[in-house]
Amino acid sequence: MSSLRSSLIVMGVVLLGGCQSMSSQDPLLQDAADVPAECRWTRSDNVSRDRWLRAAVDELEARNYEITNTEAALGVVSAEQRTRRPGLRAAGRPWFGVSTLWGSFGSRSGVGVGYGMHFGDDPVEVERLSMVIDEDAVTVTRDISVIDTDGYLVDARPANRPDFCRDFSASIESRLLVEGPLQ
Repeated sequence: MSSLRSSLIVMGVVLLGGCQSMSSQDPLLQDAADVPAECRWTRSDNVSRDRWLRAAVDELEARNYEITNTEAALGVVSAEQRTRRPGLRAAGRPWFGVSTLWGSFGSRSGVGVGYGMHFGDDPVEVERLSMVIDEDAVTVTRDISVIDTDGYLVDARPANRPDFCRDFSASIESRLLVEGPLQ
């Protein structure tokens, strides 16, 4: 009996130890050092934080982002963009959708038979962007999540691509130049 008990304890410890050794790193939690250099740039002293915020909001709206939050005192802008992703739902799913067959039989009510089919909608890609404008620098972080129509997370990853950040920063700075100095 004691050998069975000790065997169960050893198996439990091995199982729990295996769970503990699995990686628990979340891909969306990135250290500030992990942000590419192109996604963090110095801001000019002769342009106020409010002007940077306005230029950033204007550029995000021009790129079809929906502004979800702004906090001028902290210099934070958050935005998101939703895009339908047709074809992603087909992965691992039957092509014909979900079907049902129903009917009722009764002595006085007669017979009724119906057939219904449901095709699910496509998953949605949600791109979230946050921008922090502090006293001497501007930092942009992005992440992309794909969410199934049932609300399940299909994919999530950081999207801090240097080419996007270079283009985004150049667009904001050109907006600031068009407005003129110290407006």
